[in-house]
Amino acid sequence: MITFKTMESLSFKVAHELFINGFEGYFIPMKMSLDAFVARMGNEGLSPELSIVMYDEDYPIGFVLQGVREVEGQKIAWNGGTGIIPAYRGKKHGTVLMEKAVDLLKQQNVSIASLEALSVNKPAIKLYENVGYEVIDTLHFLEAEGVLPYKEDLENEFTIIRIPAFQTVNSGVFPTQVPWQVDPSIMPKVGGEAVIATKNNEVFAACLIRKRHQYGSELEGVTLFQTVLKKENVEGERALQLVLQEGLDFKQPIKRTTYNLLDLNQRTLSFLQNNGFKSTEISQVFMVKILM
Repeated sequence: MITFKTMESLSFKVAHELFINGFEGYFIPMKMSLDAFVARMGNEGLSPELSIVMYDEDYPIGFVLQGVREVEGQKIAWNGGTGIIPAYRGKKHGTVLMEKAVDLLKQQNVSIASLEALSVNKPAIKLYENVGYEVIDTLHFLEAEGVLPYKEDLENEFTIIRIPAFQTVNSGVFPTQVPWQVDPSIMPKVGGEAVIATKNNEVFAACLIRKRHQYGSELEGVTLFQTVLKKENVEGERALQLVLQEGLDFKQPIKRTTYNLLDLNQRTLSFLQNNGFKSTEISQVFMVKILM
């Protein structure tokens, strides 16, 4: 008999084994240690109380990892992974599992549920659409390496402010309906930084990045999570170019990547592609379901 419980019913060891088995044969298999799994739950705001486990009798066979954050009085949820072990796939368990996960969110008065899915994973996207999720954007993973063209004249037009990313939470600088892992409250706090271009105390453009380096060593790389253009004019576009070349350290011979960068950010994408960034083999869709 198929039953459901929250992930609180499992030890971390069993939950980790279910997670690994649930992604067996997936487009990108999830291989991580128990310690990494536990750390991911905490770092990405995933909650055992809000995560659903599907059982066949007493045997766990599937799961949906979920977390909730509150933004401007609204609760926003994220599906941080859906998986069913191979022996139970193809039996329409996925739809029932997702419906149970959504029911749990409704009980918690969640307003918006969100998730990301690999663009090539058409069966998963169809499953999510069947339970009411809609694709609202495409997410890009770009990369570039080495020294890139740097426009020196932009430095004289704006003041650059650098602050820890988490200090922009609820500040109004960045939008709130974005992929979960690029929100400043969730994205990596170690090395996470907001780079903001201002003029006359007004914000013209900003980006969220994370630098990768150890104390006392050279910068290894940087990842771009979000950009925002506050002024829809020529000055705003120049400010955007400045925060990108500053945030992504165009002068340094390093590797640069983007993570879940919204297709909505067309000016950012065009600027990066015109300055040496190439698309990778990975892209995702951003999906949302309105609950309340």
